[in-house]
Amino acid sequence: MTLRIVFTSFLALSTTLAQEKMLPMNKPLSSQPNAWEVRYSELQPRLERQLAETPDSLETLDELARVYRAQGKYDKALELYQHALQLRETAGGRLAFELVPTLENLARIHQLLKKFPEAEGALARVVGIREAVQGPEHADLAATYSALGRLMLVQHKFPAAEPMYIRAIQILEKNFGPTDPKVATALDSLATTYRDQTKFAEAEPLLRHALIIRDIAVGPVHPEVASALDSLASIYYAEKRYADAVPLYERSLQIWEQIVGPDHPVVATSLDNLAVAYAMLQRYPDAERLYQRALAIRDAEDGNSLRNLALVDEAQTKFKEGDAVYQRLIALPLKDPVPPLREYADFLRKMGRPLEAGKMEKRADGLKTSVAK
Repeated sequence: MTLRIVFTSFLALSTTLAQEKMLPMNKPLSSQPNAWEVRYSELQPRLERQLAETPDSLETLDELARVYRAQGKYDKALELYQHALQLRETAGGRLAFELVPTLENLARIHQLLKKFPEAEGALARVVGIREAVQGPEHADLAATYSALGRLMLVQHKFPAAEPMYIRAIQILEKNFGPTDPKVATALDSLATTYRDQTKFAEAEPLLRHALIIRDIAVGPVHPEVASALDSLASIYYAEKRYADAVPLYERSLQIWEQIVGPDHPVVATSLDNLAVAYAMLQRYPDAERLYQRALAIRDAEDGNSLRNLALVDEAQTKFKEGDAVYQRLIALPLKDPVPPLREYADFLRKMGRPLEAGKMEKRADGLKTSVAK
């Protein structure tokens, strides 16, 4: 039996670092201020007094700007960095290498303030200075080109990001060789620009190369390898190459289980990823087993997992089990409960329960009307 509705994919098509995926379980928030907050609140008035006494002190300007930035006072930080830049330009000229850290800090502040043209201009100046002073193939230039690439990605200027990352990869490979882990990170970034343009064929070889690099560099059982497997599998999934995605998701699941244990939330996500691929291959019993296990791991019910589990039960004509899952699903405080209610109504009609189906549709119509108002 073929499902009417496509299963929800859990893994976003991204190259998110494994360390970012491995989030801890929710912990109670402390009412005590963080140590850094106390330190910056003490530093700020002292540095402000120092700056009032010596307004052209570069050391004080840089330190106070850093404090403002850490506290989210970006406008104040921007003003100080701009003053520091003027002083350094006066002392050494517009191509002085001493301008580089200040320009990089200005670019970060401009980006935080969403002043993207100004951020691009600052980074472009960094490129010019580094190329003039260090040479066009210096390793440090790769970081600047990567920063420009990220800036383009933030603005969804994907074609503009591509040459930035390509140049970064060229510089890194020339300085460190094609199998250095630094190259893998740049490959991931370039793959992201292709992926976001749905250029999956271009992204795939980059992610395969990055996976090989990490496999060699850190060993076969490592978070970075698991994350690389997930990223490549997600490309295969997007291309509807489910049979190619499955072994990658299976290996990723094994790695996560070895690293964080079988009951970690990251494992639940990995189970969902593999279950979606199984479901698309109509391996419904395998998918059902994984969804159930993922739901058991989580502290709370997950709407996507429940929806997919209900579809798997429907595909296997396990109506009693599917009914129970839909009941769990519609009881959740979903952001948009209308689609699950309509799906449940269709399911109830298949079970020969038209009156209950009508109630679900009426409930969905009421919610849709209230949202429209």
